[in-house]
Amino acid sequence: MSHLRKALLMIVLCAALLSAKADDVTIDFSEGKWDKSTWKVFKCFPTKPVERLKDFYFSQKKDCISYDCSAEDLKRGDDNCILVYDTGRNEAEFEVVLESGKGHPGILISPEFSDDGILLKGYCVFVADYTIAAWYVDADPVKKSSTYSSLVQITRWQPKLQKHKITCRYDKRGFAIKVDDSDTVVLHPKWDYGMASVNGFKVNTKIGIWGCHGLCNFYSLVIKEKGLLLFDAVDPNAKK
Repeated sequence: MSHLRKALLMIVLCAALLSAKADDVTIDFSEGKWDKSTWKVFKCFPTKPVERLKDFYFSQKKDCISYDCSAEDLKRGDDNCILVYDTGRNEAEFEVVLESGKGHPGILISPEFSDDGILLKGYCVFVADYTIAAWYVDADPVKKSSTYSSLVQITRWQPKLQKHKITCRYDKRGFAIKVDDSDTVVLHPKWDYGMASVNGFKVNTKIGIWGCHGLCNFYSLVIKEKGLLLFDAVDPNAKK
């Protein structure tokens, strides 16, 4: 093989490697395979104030991280734990593989927090056995309680203890979400939903995973370099 052909082959191989999702970030929550120092644990005020928020954490299992709480925690309404990661990107698409047990696992989009680690505002998507639902959460630090505004709900039954993949694409336009093979749901802040919570959407670089209401397992998170979820559907047969 001539030196010229070798050089051309190297150029082709390098180009292929650079285009092979080199900038995707994959986080495997299996034991010993993820960097805990890049994540922070945050709390969330319940809908009814409690005297003191419980210190919840995600426990490490062999192939995932897991959240759980007791029946007494559920009764108090203090049953949430949030783990947050800073993507460093104001626009991205990410996928979370999770499993719903008795709880409702979910994701958090563009959250804002107080200096003492309490969620103040954010957008979240939860998976339960009876629904896929997106909410806006707004905390009142004085009353020490949170208000949840329903943004969209898909009525869909699925067995418990089953893995699901939530995909979310976000940027200044808003965010698009998809669970498994569901249709893509898009929330545009420019649209008038009659709720200031949506109209006031402010994107930031933070995302999170959210455990609540009982057993939730989280297996992996992938941040894609290029988003594929559509904010607006296009006729595939239309002439370009």
